[in-house]
Amino acid sequence: MKTWRRRLLVIGLHVLLFLVAMVGFLYLAFPWDRAARYAEAALAKKLDMDVRIGAIGPSWLTGLEFSDVTLRTRKPDRQGRLRTFHADRFVVRASIGSLFGGDLDLDIAADMMGGHVDGQIFRTKKDTRIVADLAEVSPNEISFLREMVGLPLKGRMTGRIDLTMRDHKFAKAAGTIEFAAKNVIVGDGKARLKLKVKPQYAELQEFLDREDQGVAIPPMKVGAFTLKLRVTRGSARVVQLGASSEHIEIKGEGDVRLADPVTASESRIYIMYKFSDAYENLDSETRSMLENMRSSPNYRRALRSDGYFGFCLAGVLRDRIRPLPSRDGCPDRPPAEPVIPAVPGGPPTPPAEGPAPPPPTIVTPEPAARLEAQPRDLVGA
Repeated sequence: MKTWRRRLLVIGLHVLLFLVAMVGFLYLAFPWDRAARYAEAALAKKLDMDVRIGAIGPSWLTGLEFSDVTLRTRKPDRQGRLRTFHADRFVVRASIGSLFGGDLDLDIAADMMGGHVDGQIFRTKKDTRIVADLAEVSPNEISFLREMVGLPLKGRMTGRIDLTMRDHKFAKAAGTIEFAAKNVIVGDGKARLKLKVKPQYAELQEFLDREDQGVAIPPMKVGAFTLKLRVTRGSARVVQLGASSEHIEIKGEGDVRLADPVTASESRIYIMYKFSDAYENLDSETRSMLENMRSSPNYRRALRSDGYFGFCLAGVLRDRIRPLPSRDGCPDRPPAEPVIPAVPGGPPTPPAEGPAPPPPTIVTPEPAARLEAQPRDLVGA
């Protein structure tokens, strides 16, 4: 080997040793606790939520691993509860090319909601594309879904999200969102709904009192559930929503208006469902329970001519999604005092005492006289 080649090899080995030593030093001496606090502040500002990160550490040379990540809404619902989202592990890894400028290409992986999420984020100067796949997620681990139903949920859910955001804004997004759940069962036969109605409905209250102020819902087989949305210019319109089983039939329509941050997006999805004769005749207690539930004026307002109950899932995603009884789809604007049923076919959950929170963003203005004419809900605190 010639002398200049030998010297070049020695210089290269020294440079390589220096780089390895520098990277090792950065990994060991980097202030990861301070980085966690910085990430919490940045994410809280971006998502408009409180963020808590247990720890941050390196993931290979170009990635970061976040553990014990919790997101919590800042505004409580009408029951004074704050909604939380939790991930046991969240990994973000950039491509080598992203480190030297230009377009951003990130791979993400997360263990959350009882399952696993894999995805990619591609960011150019003009737009951002998000692709994510959900596998074996538990519906019972999705807090807003469990709170809306009010009973334990069993089953497994998969899904795929593919969105391209013009100017990096959800309000200008286009793409598709798909979710599919299988073997879904609502209730376990033991969990009870704690219900209370206004004094004028004494007969219904006596029934609830005999049941220890709660109703044990027999397990309801929902089976396979599908939700598909097509996103165009920030509007995610329902293409398919439904489930059909021996106990219940579900269908729906509507849309979700995406916003920035995405937690400020507004839902206007209309759900219709009908119990089967097989479920209503499981036993005498089930028949009695459903008869008393149907005596509620709120559910009489939801009963359609085709035998389905109709509810509009209205509200902002970072707040509680409020099911409002309606025979004719979602209104232009929700009533001043929304009705929040605890479970499909069950009496509504009473709103908390105190002044009602301000209504969500108005999509189409409506005369005040029409709002005043709408009936107030009949469920007391």
